[in-house]
Amino acid sequence: MNHEIGFPLFWDKQSRGVFIMLKDKRYYTLMLFAPTANSQFRKYNIPHKYVYMTAVLAGVGLLTILFGAYSAIRYASLELEYQLTKKDNRALRQENDEKQKAQNKLETRIASQEPLLQKLAESTGVKTSTDIGKNIGAGGPDEKDMKGLEEATNKLEKGLRDIKEVVAANQIKLSAIPSIWPVRGYITSGIGDRSNPFGGGGSETHPGLDIAATHGTAIEPGGDGIVIKAGPQGGYGNLVVIDHGYGITTRYGHMSRIDVKVGDHVHRGMQLGAVGSTGRSTGPHLHYEVRLYDRVVDPMNYLPKDQ
Repeated sequence: MNHEIGFPLFWDKQSRGVFIMLKDKRYYTLMLFAPTANSQFRKYNIPHKYVYMTAVLAGVGLLTILFGAYSAIRYASLELEYQLTKKDNRALRQENDEKQKAQNKLETRIASQEPLLQKLAESTGVKTSTDIGKNIGAGGPDEKDMKGLEEATNKLEKGLRDIKEVVAANQIKLSAIPSIWPVRGYITSGIGDRSNPFGGGGSETHPGLDIAATHGTAIEPGGDGIVIKAGPQGGYGNLVVIDHGYGITTRYGHMSRIDVKVGDHVHRGMQLGAVGSTGRSTGPHLHYEVRLYDRVVDPMNYLPKDQ
């Protein structure tokens, strides 16, 4: 049997020898050479096909192990991806639910406020959109619906702002109009022609109301405004004049005492001074005038019938 040159494979510790492999056309031959005389010489003949089969089986086993490892890693990766996707989907559903709730809440708010807005608009004369809710779509909160909802909300807020501005302006105007009695008492003389109260015959035109009251009774402004005169003024005696804006002024004459000065901002409930009988007067009373662009008007046009 012709053998190819062998080569050492490994050291056998038990026999203290070296395994050497030889190869011919049919077999692989393993021989053990020991360095001592007592050691036995061993020889093993292994057919090529068994070696090849062993190599193939080993290769298949290795591939099986590698495929199993790859499959395990791939499965773990897919499982992680699935869990992340599941988590993302849950977060998206939660976000969508929150948006839907917000949309429903705003739609309910708009629906409840729109009739009030229209009613206020009609009463104040403010023009607002009559189709606030028409831009809102049905279904889920997609971009188009949210845009329509945003536009509707903006219209609602603008309409409410416009109405608030009108109401605030009207409130200022209402507070300025001299619509309360400046003093409690009884009217001794109205506006227009009257007999001369000092006797001697003849008549005169009286430009306001004379309201009799006890000397020292507090006098308050008929409405909010700014004091433009405070001091003696001929037949008026001690006089206070208030500018209420909108062309309206009021005059308070014959006062025994003045408690304000020019430039003061006054409002209802404040005390301007006290009832007296200074100037051209027959007794304690308040002479009260209302002028519109400096033209005398009847104070009763502004005052309630009952004090």
